Order: sequence, then C-alpha cells, then structure tokens
Amino acid sequence: MYANIKEVEKNYKLTAFPLNVVVEVDAFCNLNCVMCTQNAITRKRGYMDMFLYKKIVDEVAAESPSTRIWLDFYGEPLLAGFKLYYMIDYAKKKGLQNVDMNTNGTLLSPEMAEMILDSGLDYLSTDCDGFSAEVYESIRVGAKRDVFFQNVEYILRRKKERGLEKPIIDVKIIDMSQNHAEVQQVLDYWRGKGAWTAVRRSGHWAGTMEDKTEKPSERYACGHAIGVCAITWDGNVVSCGWDGAARKIFGNVREESIKTIWARHSRELAQLHLDHDWEHLPEPCRSCQDWQLVGEKRFDENGNPRDRVYEKDKALY
Repeated sequence: MYANIKEVEKNYKLTAFPLNVVVEVDAFCNLNCVMCTQNAITRKRGYMDMFLYKKIVDEVAAESPSTRIWLDFYGEPLLAGFKLYYMIDYAKKKGLQNVDMNTNGTLLSPEMAEMILDSGLDYLSTDCDGFSAEVYESIRVGAKRDVFFQNVEYILRRKKERGLEKPIIDVKIIDMSQNHAEVQQVLDYWRGKGAWTAVRRSGHWAGTMEDKTEKPSERYACGHAIGVCAITWDGNVVSCGWDGAARKIFGNVREESIKTIWARHSRELAQLHLDHDWEHLPEPCRSCQDWQLVGEKRFDENGNPRDRVYEKDKALY
C-alpha cells in the first residue's frame, strides 16, 4: 500500500533548513521517456559549476549535515562524466551524511560504476520500467534494455566483490498501464541480485504533463513543497522537485543563502499548504496534483518494507 496522505500530513512541519536539497548537476538528458517532459522545457540548459556547487555543499555541511542531498533534478547526472566524482567526493569530505543520486542507468558503464563505488556515494537509485525489452524500451525511449541490465548488474556485483556497504542501490519501477503486468517480475529479479526495490506512481511535473487522474474530493498538504529544496543548475530555488520547468522561483543561491531562501519558501508556499489555504497558493502549486504522490512502496534486498525517516539527525534509510 502507498502511504495514507492524510496520515502522513500529520507529521509535516516547517524546518529552518530543508530536509532534502535537490541539486541539478545538469539540465540535459540522453533519453526521451514517455512519463517525462524533459524534452519540452524551455528554460536555459547547462551544467552547474563547481563554485556554485561548493557554496551549496558548504552551507549544508554547516547547517545540517544530515540533510539528504540529491545530485539530480531535471537531467541525467552521469552526463557530467567524471566531474560527478569530485562533486560526491567533496560533499563526503565536508561531512554530508546522505549524498544520493538518481540515474536512468544507461550511462552507468563499468568505468562509471567503479567511479561511483570509489566516490563514497550513500544511495544510488535507478529506474527499470519494464522487464522485457519491448516494454522497457517503449517507455525509456532511447535506452536499450540489455545495456541497462548489464550496467546495474555490474555495479551490484562489484559492490559485493569489494565488500562495500554503500551505496545502497535501489532499482525502482514507475507503475503505469504500459508495464503493470511486469512490476512484480522487475521487483523479484532485482531483489535476487541484491538490490533494494521500489514502486512509485507517475507524476505530472507540476501540471506540465496532462493529468487524467480523478481529482480527489479532499486535498492535503504536499510533502514535496514542505520538505524539498530544489535548486536548478544555475542556482534558482523552485517550488519543489516536480517543478522542472522552474515556473516559480523563490531566489537564487548565488545571491542568498539556502537558509534565507528556504525561510521565504516556507512563508510563501509551505505554510499555505499546512494551512490548507489552497486559494492563495502560487502556481504551479495551486493546480498541481502531484501532492498525492508522496510515498513509495520501498523494500530492502530481502523484500522487507522500508520507509524513509525525514527527521534531522536520524538515519534517513
């Protein structure tokens, strides 16, 4: 079962510093997946420079080392190549406890896999949206199923051979009509390889993708808006991790601290969610339905359900 949003909402609270900081390593992708609008964004694209990245990491290290930092947002981080190693390495040397990354896995060659294993990354999440080549490749357009499987199998095998505890490697599937019949097959296969697994629902990227789901009679506060500070490659803090188009900007971390911008974000967005003041929410939040997607079905390598803990100074996995 997915999380009961009404019950989850009871645990939401404003924090002086975000529990999750999403860092857009780059705004490019090598795929054209059917459930993503990456190819349609009109904002300027680029790669985050190391000066800006170090400023972000330094503040997280000083304010809240347990904050989870995600090295992705609306692009494929492995396109940054070996620069990514230095980004992870810098964050770990600064004392960050939860340095994570999501990748589509198609560029996770053996060479890149060894780099990831060397870097100290804590959590690696990748996407397997089908077991058969027909289904996987119809969803992950531009990817090859066998290449993805070989890549992920390699890093799982090498992690075991090297006796490493980290990174936790999580293979998730987005449950859609196109792949629903293969969900359990995907989970069983990767669990058998020693991976954590997860099932999640497809989002609509804050209204930039058509939403055909039935609108619920009641609305609840959005965990994405309350707990996620999403930063674009050029430093803009946007509504949340679903606001890939950067439709609402709260400030730029080149000019202000994360803490200052987060306080503004809390006043102008998060507090309105907690107050259920939907009428005064800014767009894209007002018409967004992705608040319903908080929570995944997540399992460890033995198939035991695992929940994330979004509390400062506690283990987040």
